[in-house]
Parts: sequence; structure tokens; C-alpha cells
Amino acid sequence: MMRSMYSAVSSLKAHQLKMDVIGNNIANVNTVGFKGTRVTFQEVFSQTLRGAGRAQEGGRGGTNPQQVGLGINVNSMDTFHTRGSVESTGYNTDLMINGEGFFVVSDTQGGLQKSYTRAGAFGLDANGNLITPDGYYVLGYTAVRDADGQVQKNEKGQPIFEENLTGLRISRDETAPPAATTKATFTGNIDSNLSADSTGTAGDGGIHETVMKVHDSLGNAHTVKVQFQRTDQGNDTKRTFAVTITELDNVKLGAPIPLEPATPLTFDSAGILDKTALTKGTLKLGHATDGLDGAKQLSIELDFTKLTSYAADKGAKSDAAALEINGYASGKIDDFTISTTGEIEANFTNGSRQILGRVGLANFKNPAGLLKTGGNMYRETSNSGEVMFGYAGTGGFGALNPGAIEMSNVDISREFTDMITTQRGFQANSRIITTSDEMLQEIVNMKR
Repeated sequence: MMRSMYSAVSSLKAHQLKMDVIGNNIANVNTVGFKGTRVTFQEVFSQTLRGAGRAQEGGRGGTNPQQVGLGINVNSMDTFHTRGSVESTGYNTDLMINGEGFFVVSDTQGGLQKSYTRAGAFGLDANGNLITPDGYYVLGYTAVRDADGQVQKNEKGQPIFEENLTGLRISRDETAPPAATTKATFTGNIDSNLSADSTGTAGDGGIHETVMKVHDSLGNAHTVKVQFQRTDQGNDTKRTFAVTITELDNVKLGAPIPLEPATPLTFDSAGILDKTALTKGTLKLGHATDGLDGAKQLSIELDFTKLTSYAADKGAKSDAAALEINGYASGKIDDFTISTTGEIEANFTNGSRQILGRVGLANFKNPAGLLKTGGNMYRETSNSGEVMFGYAGTGGFGALNPGAIEMSNVDISREFTDMITTQRGFQANSRIITTSDEMLQEIVNMKR
């Protein structure tokens, strides 16, 4: 009877521990990224009263062992790393991993002490650092930039990132470096009725002018007047136009700047540009005679393939906005987005878009072996396996759901069912103690 009491006591302790786990699961039913835990039991020890007997030849058969169990113990506490439901928030800093992986966070921006979490309710601090609600830095890979501040790209045109994990930063003070104009495409029509007198002494002088807006390497905007002057002297089969730059920032140049090569545009009698002649040319600005206030020399490719020369009231489009011109001034971050692969792309006030970095993910061979450290975070252990880092959507890592967070994976119906069975188990074992005590009382009362 004493054995039964101690067996019941061990069971009471085990069921109490299981109830603690159930209570914690239910308490965290609305905790972001929480992973529920289960408890399993095992028999502790069995006292052998009689061992097994071997069967005898021509005699009695074998006998089974006689054993009495001495209680239970907790066998395991397993964390279920199944994915929780999606909660859409609309915040661009909220992230959810749709599959395998963990976010990597650290209490230092350099990422010396790493922790791992599935809770993607992130935000920004005063310095623009991407952080957890507890102030831990969210780690990732920053984009590699050249001396001019431009993001470097590989041969496939994809951004290049640093190899080491560091804290990600999305600061409103981030400045997008300017980009010098390198190409301008002219669209529209040059009036075929322009005078064939290139001397400029009669009529319109055979000249049409249009203005385009370009940017130098410092981001300064410049207006460039492009002049198309007819040079064919009234040829009936083709019309030719010399292209030069006559003004920079509304200041007339001492000598017009010709294209390189200085070959005129040629249109046939149908007004179509002769593709065998000049269709593109290079304009170079920044010489001593047309300085750009300390900026680097501009080399702009002018593309005329979309021009025509029909009879019309208007010539080539003079509105610079109608021209397709690259290059822009410097700008500040206006907004940003995070893609499903973790790339943080900033939209700047100058209209440019740049990749700032990429959210890093981690995974383990045995996620159930991770150690919970509080705050929805885990630490690596000897049984979790060595950490593996990578990008979202690649190499077995799940893609990200921007603007959403992962809810708790606790199943309320299951937890309440476990609560009932745990409560009944506790009650039954308490009855064992009561009954054993009554039996002992009967033995004591045998001598009166």
C-alpha cells in the first residue's frame, strides 16, 4: 500500500506539471509566433517480485515475471513548430515566414549574440533600425555600394549583398545618390516644311529647337537646347538635319557642340529616318567652354530612332518631359517595401528605387531542440543542430508574407480536452492516496 501512495504522488506531480504546460499554452493563445508544447509521460520503474521462468523439458511451462510499477515521470516536453495562422496587419514592417525558417535577432547591431524567433511584429526605432518590440536588432544582409553610393549588381543584374549578418536600417535620413544622365530618347516629328536654307537668312532658317533637362554627377539639373538644322539645300529625295547643342542653362555657347560622330540625321522622301545613316550619337558636356560646376563630364547617348519628318505644324516635341531621359537628383526615402524574398526596397523622393538590404533567415535540422529564452525567442543548443543561414524563398527557407504576422499555433479545443483528461488523472491519483490511507487505517484499527 505504501507503494501505491508513492506512485500516486509521482503521478500528481507529473499531472500538475502537465497542467502548468496546458495553462501556459492557453495563456499564449494570442501571442505572436508562439509555438505550443505538449507533455508525455513514462513509467518510472517496476519492482520485480518474481522473475520469468523458463519452460522445462517434459515438465512445466514457463512463467512470466511479476512486477509492480512505482509511478510515472515526465517523458518529454515537445514544442510543436507547425505554422500558425496568418493575421494580416497592413504594416510594412510586419513579416511572416510562410514555411521553414526563423528570423535572426541580436541585442547588438553587429549580431554577436544571436537569437531566433518566428514573431515578425517588427518596427523602426529613432535611428531607423529594424527592431523587435523588445529592442533587439533584426539581422540581415546590407547591399554593397560603390564609391558613388550606387548599389552594385552582378552579371544578372541582381543586387550584391554583404556576406555577414548585421542590423538592418531603414532611415528616413537615407539619401539616394544622384545619377548622371546617360541616355535621352527623342520622340515626335521634325517638320518637313522647314526651310532648306541652312544659312538662316530666309524664313525659319531651317532650324527647329527643343529643350531637354539632364542631371550631372552631383545631381544638378541642367537645361540643354538641342538644335536640328536642315542642311540638304532642298534635296527632293532626302532631308538631312545637323544636330548640335547651342545653349546650356539658358546661356548660349560660344561654339555649338556637335554630336559624336558629327553626322546629320537623314530622312527619306516618306519622312522615315534612314537607319543606315546616323540614328544615335553621343553628346559630351563638361569641357572648359561648358562647365558643369565641378561635376564630372557628361556623356549622353542621344537616340533619334523614334523621330519622323512629316509635314506638320509642330516639330520634334519641345516639352522635355515628353522625352525619355534617365538620371536624377539626390533624394530622401519616401517609403519602402519588403518583398517575399526579403529584399528591402526604398522609394526615394527623386523617383529612384534602391535595394537597402535583405532580411536574413536561419534554420536548424531539429527546431524542436531549440531552447526557449522568453520574448518569443529561441537559442541554439547541442541537439538543435548547427544553424544554417540563408534567404527567404531559397534553399528550403519559406517565403515572406509582408504586412502580416504569424499567430499562435495553440489549438484551444485540444488544450481544453487535455485539461479535462489531466484534471481527471489528478483526481484519480488523489483518490489512490485517500484509499491507501483508509486501508492503512483499517490495519491500524485491527488491534483495539
